[in-house]
Amino acid sequence: MNLKISYRWIIAVVLFVAYSIQYLDRVKTSVLNPIIASDIGLTTADIGNGAFLMLLFYGPAQMMSGWLTDRFGAKRILLSSIVAWSVMTAWMGAIQSREEYLLRMAMFGIMVGTEYVPSARVLVRWFNKDGRARAQSLLSWAWILTPAWASIFATQFADFVGSWRMVFFVTAALGVIPFLLIALLVFERPEHYRKATAEDLEYAYRDEIKRGVVREGEYGSVEQEILSHDAVPFLSFFKNPSYIAIIFVNITLVITLYGVLNWIPFYLSDTFHFKLKDMGWWSSLYFIAGAIGSFSSAYLSDRIFLGNRRVMILVSFAGLAPFIFLLSTLTQADPLLLALALCGMGFFANMGWGPLTSVPAEIFSPEVYGRAMGFVNGASYMVTAFSAKIFSELVVETPAGRDYTHGWYFIGTCVVVGLFSASFIRTPAREKSSLVSAAE
Repeated sequence: MNLKISYRWIIAVVLFVAYSIQYLDRVKTSVLNPIIASDIGLTTADIGNGAFLMLLFYGPAQMMSGWLTDRFGAKRILLSSIVAWSVMTAWMGAIQSREEYLLRMAMFGIMVGTEYVPSARVLVRWFNKDGRARAQSLLSWAWILTPAWASIFATQFADFVGSWRMVFFVTAALGVIPFLLIALLVFERPEHYRKATAEDLEYAYRDEIKRGVVREGEYGSVEQEILSHDAVPFLSFFKNPSYIAIIFVNITLVITLYGVLNWIPFYLSDTFHFKLKDMGWWSSLYFIAGAIGSFSSAYLSDRIFLGNRRVMILVSFAGLAPFIFLLSTLTQADPLLLALALCGMGFFANMGWGPLTSVPAEIFSPEVYGRAMGFVNGASYMVTAFSAKIFSELVVETPAGRDYTHGWYFIGTCVVVGLFSASFIRTPAREKSSLVSAAE
């Protein structure tokens, strides 16, 4: 059996690996926060403020990266982002005070808010509606699956070497890997890859070919042709109800993600008194289930629901709510119930990424995806910055320790908002005849 792997999937895997390495910083910072806090004298409020600053500045950086990506190209922005990430990661290992921690978190948000939008922009150009959600889902594994192993790596390595700082110094040096991968293997448009086949080009531009915007076999000035037909002024984005809906849906997904990243390590430590090594294993359950949920949802969205992205986004929020409630009511470390809550949350919370992040390319055009998705992500992270502070304020100090119940209720309320917003998303579905073969 001859299994030919299209180059677009090689690019998708490379971007996943590169983004995964960059995402190490946020994961290991979150899971090591309890010992970092103890070492340099941080309070729970300081951790919340650090997350707030990072997310607050990360939002505008996402918006700017979207504009820069559309203007100067995704590859240049990605390479500069990797350099900034390595510098910021090394700095984290050297911090000595609360003030330096807060400054570093703010600077990290500014300098590293440029990795996602360019990566997603490359994928929406190489993939059409037949496989776009799956490609975006694979990229989402960078922030879903990375915590599953990075939590274990960070806690075990820190325990082995007896220093959380060494974890940051070692991972900062890993920045050379994504830099080389992207520099050598990623091409932001199919026509830029000299070995691209006629099949690669026809697949990438199939949607535009069907609409008569591009002529099959004529790709010399394809970017200018598409922009002349599909150019969308920035303010016109907000005239589309589906675009408004995905802003609110994405806000909910990001709030849930960072609620888990920032607070589950503290929750496991304070509520169930897990040791550092145990926290890594338990936290990983959420993310392993999340990777399965993400790709399963994207496959169904591409193949079964023919590009109707709304269905799986609605399923995501409807399934998530009960498991958040279950987690919030646990008062002791019942292994079965805790595993069920973490796996259920992970599976459903991450089902929306692939379908949702495909929508801007399908209601507008891949050529304006940078600005469209940049604003969506930017707004999401700016709101999430305030949600981090809200969650920290909802943590109650009791004689028995910290009570996180009201914080999880807050996340649950956000999920209800996401469910309502998702009902307004409309994307054009494909005809069954447009499905490509499974080999593609």
